[in-house]
Amino acid sequence: MKQKILATVIGGIIIIFLIFPQAVSDSATEGLLMWFQVVLPTLLPFSIVSSVIMGLGLTGGISRVVAPVLCRFFGISRLGCYPVVVGMLSGYPLGAATVAKLYQQGDIDKREAQYILHFCNNASPMFLVEFIGVSCLGLHKPIVMLLIVYLAGWLGAFCERFIFKMQGKKIPSVPSHKGTVKKGTPSPGVIKVLDESILHSFVMLTKVGGYIILFSILAGVVRQMWTMPEIWKGSLVSILEITTGAISVVGAAPGRLGYVLLAGFSAFGGLSSVAQTASVLSETDLSVVQYLIAKIRQGLFAMGICWLMVSIL
Repeated sequence: MKQKILATVIGGIIIIFLIFPQAVSDSATEGLLMWFQVVLPTLLPFSIVSSVIMGLGLTGGISRVVAPVLCRFFGISRLGCYPVVVGMLSGYPLGAATVAKLYQQGDIDKREAQYILHFCNNASPMFLVEFIGVSCLGLHKPIVMLLIVYLAGWLGAFCERFIFKMQGKKIPSVPSHKGTVKKGTPSPGVIKVLDESILHSFVMLTKVGGYIILFSILAGVVRQMWTMPEIWKGSLVSILEITTGAISVVGAAPGRLGYVLLAGFSAFGGLSSVAQTASVLSETDLSVVQYLIAKIRQGLFAMGICWLMVSIL
């Protein structure tokens, strides 16, 4: 039954692609250029450096520096601080990839990995500040959008901590290690780790590019095939792929409504980012459904925070 449904869906998509070949071609080109010109040069250096740090077992040292603040703020273990830092500095899906790697190495347990995943995996700071804040909204202080998205994620984390506390549970249920390299284990060679990190980063980001192109095509077809008010069309496209839909939302809903909608869509990240995250989590048993629920919650929180800000100001 599932195979029949899947075959029907895929067949329908192929027919739609055949009906709208120009929209498919233009959207695929747009997605490819976005990946090549924006995503790849932005994320590749972070991915390689982060992989080298984990490969050489240096996460413990970095975590030790930020642990006094992050451990108390989020209630996580010391090694759990590292993916939080990576997620804040980079963007989708490196935060999730770092969580998955540390979980597979046994440095954090499943409960903590799932908890950190819900708030560390966001759009990159440059995307939120430069594209959303400046290019789309024309804000004089574009960092406000970054703060709204991050604050919404942190608010969701505090809600989860409160639930854990009510249940009498702690988030890190196993003691953290001092680093990812155990005593008596020789450190791998730097060149070998670098080679593996480069290969791993290119493989991961190639998958990311595939998802970006696919969802850009779907977004382009939605814009082409459905006749509906522009605000609804822009919102639907943003749910699929935020980069493609953001400009449409601002054009259809200028002013406060546009601010609130873009804050929510940026915090959610689009189904494209969810698919990218699912890809890097595919070799773990971490729940993508729970992650999706957390991102929807973050989007709603971001809308609420932004609405309060624009109402007050």
